[in-house]
Amino acid sequence: MLIDPPLTRLLLQRGQTSRLPKAHATHLCSAAGTLWVTIDRDPRDIVLEAGQCFTVRGREGITVSALSGPAVLDLRPAAAGARA
Repeated sequence: MLIDPPLTRLLLQRGQTSRLPKAHATHLCSAAGTLWVTIDRDPRDIVLEAGQCFTVRGREGITVSALSGPAVLDLRPAAAGARA
């Protein structure tokens, strides 16, 4: 069975990471806290403060970490993120 919810929410504690190997066309938003987003083979590091978002365009894997305390990561398909 394929589960494809319009929104997935992850709670990350300080220093905790989550690996997103298939995040292509996903809209990442920090609903609370500060998130550090690292893209495989990409020199950039993306830091999202509460209310900020980033859309994953490439097919590389993503690692997301909570930086300074608990953080909430919202994931949506990119098309849904644009409407939200």
